[in-house]
Amino acid sequence: MAKVSSSILINKPIDQVFDFAASPVNGPKFIPNLSENTNISPEEPGVGQTFEWHFNMFGVPLRGKAKVTEFKRPNKAVIETSGAHKTSWVYSFEKEDSGTKVTVDVEYELHEDMIRKFIDKNVIEKMNQKSAQQMVENLKTILESK
Repeated sequence: MAKVSSSILINKPIDQVFDFAASPVNGPKFIPNLSENTNISPEEPGVGQTFEWHFNMFGVPLRGKAKVTEFKRPNKAVIETSGAHKTSWVYSFEKEDSGTKVTVDVEYELHEDMIRKFIDKNVIEKMNQKSAQQMVENLKTILESK
């Protein structure tokens, strides 16, 4: 599996940052190319919560199911996905000064359609790393605007 990682300091309390980022309802607001999360059950985030996701990665539509496999408020949430694209998303939160350091680690399998489209796996990995950085920057922008 390939991996991308990105971190950022958000000038908001750890509980507020965790609650926003760990909710699949909010994912499409800050995760680039995530069209929607649907059929979220139960509504309250926690271990065992499931949902369906719809993603467009470099022009390739991907769909699948997700499940929260670890939920330690306010420090860590892990989401495992299956379907067209298997991934593991680990969100880590640390109190730092008056804010919160957020780290997102995503492990993923490369989808065959993307490999055929780009041929060079390095291009895909670089683009995914840029998306990971954009994701945490979006999260910071949203939360610090509140």
